[in-house]
Order: sequence, then structure tokens, then C-alpha cells
Amino acid sequence: MDYDLLLTELRNASLFDLYRLQAAIGRLLDDPTRQELAKRQLRPGMETAYFYAPDNRLIPARVLQVRKSRVLVEEIETAKRWTIPVYMFNLQGEVPDIRPPRNGVDRLSLRIGDRVGFTCRDGRELMGRVTKLNPKRAKIDTSEGVWNVPYSMLFPVIEGERGDGVLLPEQTNKTGIIDHKS
Repeated sequence: MDYDLLLTELRNASLFDLYRLQAAIGRLLDDPTRQELAKRQLRPGMETAYFYAPDNRLIPARVLQVRKSRVLVEEIETAKRWTIPVYMFNLQGEVPDIRPPRNGVDRLSLRIGDRVGFTCRDGRELMGRVTKLNPKRAKIDTSEGVWNVPYSMLFPVIEGERGDGVLLPEQTNKTGIIDHKS
């Protein structure tokens, strides 16, 4: 599915159109035939991943029990157990990433743990990791503390490596050229 095209169209949709789509999608998610097809692919002991919308990322998990419309899982990283709806599983192995808009990043393109940077009020560039995704701002943990930063001020940061094995943060500027920071 071309999420970029879909999101472009949805950004231009009215609130009423979005509500109508939400209702239609809800009916499709609750369709017993679709749920049964998905449940047939899940087996106790199976390692898979489910999409967690608040963090905008896939979470590796082990299936413990398949129930009527939910599945008991154990997160592989934390050993926490949850019952989650069948439709949250990434059974087709889809890549859930949505590319950021051309003018920066947005909430849909970020995940908890992503490296980002921003320019603070005094003109310095700070870099850190995303710790929380709020509706209008992201919480960024930097070496100077935690900052609440509007998405429009963020830019992606990519970690690179010098020839001597030292990691360097890199940032892609607005022209798409990668700047190396030493």
C-alpha cells in the first residue's frame, strides 16, 4: 500500500470525511471473517511482532494463547504480557515506516528511540532520542535534559562511523545533503 499517497489525500480530507473513513475501517477491523483468517496464522509459541500506535513501532512478541478476538502475548524485550486485538499483528511482514514529509518530520514518521535533532532558542543544535510522541510535540532526551519540541522543528539524525570506528552523528539538512558533525 502506498502510505505516502494515502496520507497526502487524507491531509486534504475534511474532518467529516476522516470520521466516515474511521467508521468504515472500524467495521473492517471487526469483521469476523478477516479476524478468523488472521487467527489461523497465529500459533502459541510463535514469535511475531505487533504494531503499537502510541510508540509508532513494531514490538517483538511471543504468542501465548489465541482467543476469540484477542491474543495473549509476551513481549520479547520486557517479558510483559498483554492481550491485544488480532488486527495489531504484522502477519504479512510489512514495513510500518512512513517517510517524513519533505519539510521535516511528523508524528507518523517518528518512533520511540529514533535519533533526532533540533535548534534551540539560543541557536545551538541539540540531538537526542525520542522518548514520547504527543499530538503536537515530541519529548526528546538530550545530554542537556528532556525537551518538548514541536515536530516542525525536528530533523532526522543518522549515526555514521569514521574510518577509525568512532561513531559520528550525521544530520540531513533541508536540502537533503548530509552534514557530518565532528
